[in-house]
Amino acid sequence: MKKPLVAPLLGILLGTASLWTFAAGASLYERMGGEAVVAKVTVQALHQVAHNPAVNHAFDGVDLEKLAKKLAVHTCAITGGGCKYTGDEMKTVHAGLNITEQDFYALVEALRTALDDNGVGEREKNELLRILAPMKRDVVSR
Repeated sequence: MKKPLVAPLLGILLGTASLWTFAAGASLYERMGGEAVVAKVTVQALHQVAHNPAVNHAFDGVDLEKLAKKLAVHTCAITGGGCKYTGDEMKTVHAGLNITEQDFYALVEALRTALDDNGVGEREKNELLRILAPMKRDVVSR
């Protein structure tokens, strides 16, 4: 006599549904890989731009390690990771740095590369960039 397949199939369906529910309810921060991945992405993107002579003028005298930590917390806060960002507002931080659109887009490209290099999915990458895009008006001053 054949064993009914209903119980195993039901188990697979319920398991798949609960995984889908978990993924659907996970924050962008979690889906990006959490603290470990966000920290790596932040450091990599910052170093890429800070060492690019075409756009690194805004990083003169900046403590990149300290900045990376602040940006990681900021990213955590804006992506639902539960962090509380206590730094200054973007407009205040970038005032007087004479950041151009070229500078801004160089950082965006460095961020894309770092996200790709660290295995962040296309969906998550696009969600993060949509969150960051409106900040351009507070960062670019020339």
